[in-house]
Amino acid sequence: MRYLFLLSFFVFFACQSSEKNSGPGLELIQRSIAFHDPEGNWKNFKGTLEIHDSLPPGRNSRSYQVSFDNTQSKMEYLKNDLHFQVWNDSVTVLNGEVEQDRALMLRNYYTYLWGLPMKLLDKGTDFSSEPRKGFLNGAEYWVVEVPYEKDTWYFYLDPTTYELKAYKFYQDLEAKKGEIIYLDGLVEVSGMKIPQNRSWYRTEVDEFLGTDRLVDAYPND
Repeated sequence: MRYLFLLSFFVFFACQSSEKNSGPGLELIQRSIAFHDPEGNWKNFKGTLEIHDSLPPGRNSRSYQVSFDNTQSKMEYLKNDLHFQVWNDSVTVLNGEVEQDRALMLRNYYTYLWGLPMKLLDKGTDFSSEPRKGFLNGAEYWVVEVPYEKDTWYFYLDPTTYELKAYKFYQDLEAKKGEIIYLDGLVEVSGMKIPQNRSWYRTEVDEFLGTDRLVDAYPND
């Protein structure tokens, strides 16, 4: 798990607004959603993602499952001897031990990251900054900035297809302290194109943090 990201992620979800989304960056995000979820299926998605983390040497990699029932705001997490469900904000531990705050944080983490870019249509997302062109590894992208209470996020979209190709966030904008996540490959499930590989790096130093690989994805009957 990415330490910097989790440190403030629960606060982000707790402080979402009910205001309607607007701003110049919204149109580009809508185009990206049209690429990844053209039929608008995420909001009703009932399915399971099988994920494998490849971590740097010295840290144990792991495999786990995350299941969603977005019609009921429900998420289920299963990894080795830990199994729990979060239904709205109610936590049920089926095996192992996990504190409620951490279970809620993990729910927010997986629901947000694996639901991108669709989750950016959650009410209160600030698209007021003007989109700009930017470069990553020599390639040009549209960059949409989204500020939250503790972090500022930047979403990199392919200028032709609007596929989400990377995102980064700063917890300390002046020091450029944060993380950048590169996306590679797509897995199709329930009419959606979900990024397959997420490779994490620090922004302030050249440090690889790990890759989250989507091994399989399938709808739940």
